[in-house]
Amino acid sequence: MADQAFKVDLTKPLVFQVGQLGATYDEWVHKPIVSKDTPRFFENDFMELMTRTVWWAIPLVWLPVACLFVSSSTKVGLPPCHVASSVVAGVFKWTLLEYLLHRFLFHMKTTSYWANTVHYLLHGCHHKHPMDGLRLVFPPAAAAILAVPLWAVFKLLTPAPYSPALFGGALLGYVMYDCTHYYLHHGKPFKGITRELKRNHMDHHFRVQDKGFGITSTFWDKVFGTLAPKTTRSISYVKEMVAQGFTVDLNKPLVFQVGHLGEDYQEWVHQPIVCKESPRFFENDTLEFLTKNQWWAIPLIWLPVVGWSLSRSIYMGHTILDVVIVVALGVLTWTLVEYSLHRFLFHIETKSYWGNTLHYLLHGCHHKHPMDGLRLVFPPAATAILLFPFWNLIKLLSTPTTAPALFAGGLLGYVMYDVTHYYVHHGQPTSEIPKNLKKYHLNHHFRVQDKGFGITSSLWDKVFGTLPPSKIAGKSR
Repeated sequence: MADQAFKVDLTKPLVFQVGQLGATYDEWVHKPIVSKDTPRFFENDFMELMTRTVWWAIPLVWLPVACLFVSSSTKVGLPPCHVASSVVAGVFKWTLLEYLLHRFLFHMKTTSYWANTVHYLLHGCHHKHPMDGLRLVFPPAAAAILAVPLWAVFKLLTPAPYSPALFGGALLGYVMYDCTHYYLHHGKPFKGITRELKRNHMDHHFRVQDKGFGITSTFWDKVFGTLAPKTTRSISYVKEMVAQGFTVDLNKPLVFQVGHLGEDYQEWVHQPIVCKESPRFFENDTLEFLTKNQWWAIPLIWLPVVGWSLSRSIYMGHTILDVVIVVALGVLTWTLVEYSLHRFLFHIETKSYWGNTLHYLLHGCHHKHPMDGLRLVFPPAATAILLFPFWNLIKLLSTPTTAPALFAGGLLGYVMYDVTHYYVHHGQPTSEIPKNLKKYHLNHHFRVQDKGFGITSSLWDKVFGTLPPSKIAGKSR
């Protein structure tokens, strides 16, 4: 989230920060934070209040105004059929205006401080926080300011008796637009036109942001060739966390909810929420505590065990060189274990309640919340349990004197893995190798989740043919 050294602090008012992102603003604003929380925009309470609008304020404010304009045409003697046709024409004109504004104004590219700031207020905030229910509709005060010149244009371009009804129709179209927009984000359509509209709009947010500019209909997208490709639009979205009637409530403990997603769990869990906050997993405080770990706990706990195991092999007569070779073999063995676990266990596809629940605890939570710094490394208590069969397997496959050194190498590899994993998510590498590792791993999260299973290196991805394509691997998320 940075342009050079600048980072947006999500815990502080956002509006006067985003301009400093410069040329990276467009990329930043299109990495959504899928949370129903409403971020702070301004330090000033009054300005903050003016940016928040409940959806029902739109019909409450504008439907009477629309009726007033329509009645004006009636009062000057315009026949009812002409009034009705003018209203319909106004609604239709609004759909074109809606499309044009969305495509050419709301999605214009900006790089300067003030352009980024204005764009964020106008539309960027909605792409960054698409589930913010208090910033989904246009504030009436701002809409009133824009309505004045629009009314002047209507009066200029249409005969006097028709212009009020036409403008009233456009206002009605706007009300339909804002209410539809809110519903597409927070409603739960299961079939028909509304479900198709929701899919189309969710495509626009999360798949193809340069397509699908229509909200109330896809008509103008079809006319101007900006309809999302069918291969993308056929995907059944659960972006609002809806799956077959079930909604994951991000404000409640997650672990025992995700199982209910059934077959839609895989799609849901791979639509990341890019936020450093740690969601609640369990209602029970002890269980919750056990799921959270500081990265430095890993070397602090396990490096002494590595040292002790090394000393055992040396004590039993092995030279330093012997131990170094065995440790290196242990580290190499770990890289294969790391790859195999990541590919075949962590990315196993589940759909049953308990399958989804266990997968979420094991690895799914990391793909859903990739920047959660307290759930990036494996809990030491769980690691300790897994080490017992690992140690017994090593004793079975090696000699009594080399087993401790081999175990130490594997454990050292694990420490390197977890520390590297944390760094590629939260570090700011400047040298080539760690920068490439970071790009490589973020590709796995945000581009090609069925490739790039190595963390500490890409060796086994190269060996087993799961290296991301070069044209993707070269991109940075």
